[in-house]
Order: sequence, then structure tokens, then C-alpha cells
Amino acid sequence: MANFPSYFRQAKWAHVHRDQLASLARATPAAMVGYAVNTAIAIFEFHGVIPDAQLFAWAACSFGLSAYVGVRAARIRPTAFDAAKGSPVRSARKALLFGVLLALPWTVLATEWVGSVESSSEVVLIALCVGMAASGSVLLAPVPAAAAAYAATILLPLVFKCLIVLGADYVALGALAISFLAFLLALIVTNARMFIERLRAVNQLKNSFDALSEAREETERMAMTDGLTGVANRRAFITLLNVLDGGYSQSSCYSVFYLDLDRFKAVNDGLGHAIGDSVLSAAARRIQNSVRQEDLVARLGGDEFAIIAQDLCDRPAAGALAQRLVTALAEPFQIDGQQIRIGASVGVAISSESDAGSDQLLKQADLAMYAAKDAGRGGYCVFEADMLRLAEERRTIEAGLNSAIANGEFELYYQPIRRLTSQAITGFECLIRWRHPSKGLLPPAQFLSVADDMGIADEIGGWVISEACRQAARWPSDLVIGINLSPLQIASGDVVGHIEHALRTTGLPARRLELEITETSLLQSNPETIDSLRRLKDMGISIAMDDFGTGYSSLSYLVSFPFNRIKIDRLFISQLNRSRQSDLVVRSIAQLAKNLNCSVVAEGIETPEQLQRLRSLNISHGQGFLLGKPLSAVETTELLAVRESTDLAQSA
Repeated sequence: MANFPSYFRQAKWAHVHRDQLASLARATPAAMVGYAVNTAIAIFEFHGVIPDAQLFAWAACSFGLSAYVGVRAARIRPTAFDAAKGSPVRSARKALLFGVLLALPWTVLATEWVGSVESSSEVVLIALCVGMAASGSVLLAPVPAAAAAYAATILLPLVFKCLIVLGADYVALGALAISFLAFLLALIVTNARMFIERLRAVNQLKNSFDALSEAREETERMAMTDGLTGVANRRAFITLLNVLDGGYSQSSCYSVFYLDLDRFKAVNDGLGHAIGDSVLSAAARRIQNSVRQEDLVARLGGDEFAIIAQDLCDRPAAGALAQRLVTALAEPFQIDGQQIRIGASVGVAISSESDAGSDQLLKQADLAMYAAKDAGRGGYCVFEADMLRLAEERRTIEAGLNSAIANGEFELYYQPIRRLTSQAITGFECLIRWRHPSKGLLPPAQFLSVADDMGIADEIGGWVISEACRQAARWPSDLVIGINLSPLQIASGDVVGHIEHALRTTGLPARRLELEITETSLLQSNPETIDSLRRLKDMGISIAMDDFGTGYSSLSYLVSFPFNRIKIDRLFISQLNRSRQSDLVVRSIAQLAKNLNCSVVAEGIETPEQLQRLRSLNISHGQGFLLGKPLSAVETTELLAVRESTDLAQSA
């Protein structure tokens, strides 16, 4: 109940949702029939017990109120709450007023005759009043303040009379009334929060479908049009580029944009070419809607698009258009009932900044696009001369990746996961590194995206599973090894067989393996993928939701799939003690995990203050540089040896 006042401070009248009021209006006529029935029951029960004049006056007020409110609610049009900006506020105030008025007859009934009638009638009287308080609170729950006022109007006077007026014989009844009121208020808050969350989910779904509907615009097919997407094809693009380069256009300068859809290969391979084609078509429509009418959008092939923007000559303007493209393509796609996230990386080359010809300008935009990918994807870059050097480095990475597994150049590092109360190690998360012959030890950010583009990320992922299981089999039997599964691995049909083989050949028990998957992986999944995850879980393998809280659909997947563990994204941990919202998110995730019987791991713990705050929020496990940096296999073995020696010393 401590959160009750603060909740209503946040849910001010101005923020009452129109749909809440509409829901209340729809339910009111039937509720008023029930109100009238209870009034009739009271008349029948108390006839001869309460003086007739008083009883009939009370009944007339009750019937009149229920009839007026019921008829008024039945006449409200469904669109009434959209008529004016202030309408929901006024309607909410009216709901509060009518709630108090409807409560008053039962307040009078309880406070006037409790203690004045014989015990058998008194039991019926109290039951009717308490029942009306409960049912009315449920009806008014979409407007929490009205529900609270209604319940309090009925029960608080009853409490006052029992505790103050009637004395010792009614103390127990007064205490029960207080307890029931507290329960109702807690229920009102809970129902209101659930109602709002459902509305938000429905609205997000509506917005997604609206965006797709607006993007569906038929284009006229021409000889130089891409048959799948309806935008220009490579031939049309090169033709216009040559026209501009040859000076046959009035445009003095122009910009070239090169777009590559991120994570599209995983979608196409995992969900099928039909879904992939639908994603490409939807992406093309979003791109077309993001540019100016005079700009040319073309599909160059596969998941690559390009744009020629004439008279766009400066970096700020080109950057603004590139950012619009990134933002548009970052929104989820709804394809055949599935929500799919891909995103895009965009490269920009501006003709006025270079003497390069049309072919070189397109190459510059291509290099800038790869620079955007290397920077983390989902962004844009404008061409710089230094990118030629970066392109050479990328070619070096590509050449080295082809033989890295065969040459034994990949290594696994292991970051401890600790119990926050005792800091005891309960497991490790494995992280891949590449010991390049000339560049030294490389983190995954410098080569995994390239491997993904080359189509060998699944092969590398298979090596990680086998090697991690082999190493973990040598550790103490109480330690768990966590392995990240990429979207491509999850989408592949042989992931279950590969993991079964790794467990069988290394002797690692399935209970000691934990597979970490992101929401992105689930968004790109199909029923077969979910079935594979269930088979892995049935084997005894733990399944963890990684980076929880950063996506839009995490909650729905937690309900549909029984995860063993939730890993809170480091973004929220970094903002602890600095952001009230982050504290609230972490606390809510901890409570959600408890209700779902999941354990929780906080990622990215870097300061003692964060650790202390997580302990106060009842987070059980964590990892981060404060608790232990990633260690090589040798360093991990040494750490475990020290742990074993310490345990033996303590036991002695």
C-alpha cells in the first residue's frame, strides 16, 4: 500500500486514457441493473426491520441513482471520448462524482443501522454493503481515483462507527472493514496498472499495422523497375548516375546513399525466402516514404538499396536524410503475423567533396556503409578518405577468417557470474576472441559482423559450443557455462543436434549448460525455432533471455516460453542511483522473475554503488568488471584452483 499515493500522483486526471472511460461506460448499464437488484434484496430483507418510511426513502434514492446513471451511460456514443481534448478529464471527474453518489445510499444503510438491528439482519446488511463496495470498485477500476473514492465512501464511515461509536463489541468488525478496504485499494491499483499495460500493448500493435498500411503504395511497373519491390533497379540507378556525371542534368551536385539491411540474412535463411521477399518489399516502401519526391530509390540486388538525392550538397542535409532512413528501418515489420526487426546501415558520398566519377562515388558510399556496420550497425557514415584504409583492413579480416578455425586462432574467455550476497562464483559466460597473426587479440566486435556477412558465423558458433563444453567439463560440477546463441544459429535446423553432440562427446551434463538468446533472435524465429528451444530445455539445458528490457516484446516471450533466467541489460545497471526509471525497471524485473520462477543476473556491474543497490533490490546474481573481468582458459583454471583451495581451508 506504500505505493498507492505515488501511483495516483503519477496518474493525474490529465493522463486518464480515453479507452479506460469507454470501458467503464460500456460496463455501467449492466452494473446498474445489479445495483438495482441489490437494492430490491435490501428492501425484502429489511422490510419490518427498518421503519418503512426510512426504508422506502432510501430505496427511492438508490433506484433513482442507478436508473439515472445506467440510462446516461447507455446513451454515451463510443466516440464521445474522442470529441475534444479535455473530454476524458471531464468524464473522469464525473465518474468520480457518480462513484461517490452511488456509494452514499450504502454508506447510509451501513452507518445508520449497523448496531441497531438484530444480529441476523445485521449480517445480511454488512454483507450487502461490503459486496457493493467490492463490486463497485471492480466496475470503477479503469478510473482508479473513482474506484478508491467509492470504496472509501462506503467502508470508512462503517469503520468509524464500529471503532468509535459502537465500542468494544464491534472492534473486530471495524478492523475487518479496514483490512478489506486496504485490500480493495491494492486491487484497484493493480487492476489499473494491468489495464494500462494492455492498452499500451494494443496501441503499439495498432501503430505497427498503421505504419505498414501507410507504406503500401502501388507503383507503376516500368522496364527499369525492380520486379520484387517496385522501386528502380540497378540499371535505372546507373543510368541516372551517368547522366549526372556527364553534366546532362541541371543539378550542380548530388549525394549517393548506399543502404544494407542488417540481420536480413538470418531472417531470409531462418524464416524462408517468402518472408524475406516480404521484408524487402516493406523496407523499400519505407525508404521511398523517407526521401523526397524527386529522389531516386533503387534496389541494387539482394538486400542492398541505393538513393540518388539531387541538389543535396552539404553534410548536415545528407546526414538528416540518412538518419531518417535509419530510424524508419529500425521499426519492427509485421509479416504474416510475425514481428521482425532488421535495421539498416547507411553510407553517404557527396559529389561536391570529391572529383571521383560516378562509379567511384558509388564505391565511396559502399565503403561508408561498411564503416557504419563496423561502428555497430543501425547507423550511418559519410565517406572519409581514411575509409579506403579501413576497407583494406576489412579485406584483411575477411581473408584471415577463412582459415582462423583451421589454424586454431580463436580463443574463449570466461567472465565469472557471482552470487551477489556472498560473491561466490556460480558459473561463467564464455566470450570469443580472435588471436590474429598480425593484429593481436581482437574482440568480437571487430570480426563477428564480417563473419556474419561472409556466411561463416554459424560455423564459428559451432566451434564455440564445442570448445566451451569441453572446457566446462573440467570445472567443478556446481559451475554453469553460459553460451550466447546468435540469430543465425537459432534459425539453423541442426542446432539441437550440434549441442547434443557437444554434450555427448565432452561429457558435460546438460544441467550445467545455459544458452543465452536475445529478443532479436526470437523476433526472427519461427515455430520450428521455438520447438528447438523447447527440446533443448527438455534436455535439462537452461535457457536465458539476454539483454532483457531493451526490446518491445520481451514480456510476451517470457509468457510464451518458460525461461530459466533473465539477464538485465547493462544499460539499466549503468543508470542505477542516477535514474529513477532504471531503479524501477530493475525492481520490476526482479519481481517479474520471482513470479515466473526465474533467476536474475545483472550485467555490467562496474561500481560498488551499483552492487550495493542491486543487493537492496534483491537481485541474486551479477557479472561485470567489478566482480571479475573475462579470463582466458588458463586464468580461469587458476581462479578455480584458488577457489577450491579456499573452500578446503574453510572446511578444515
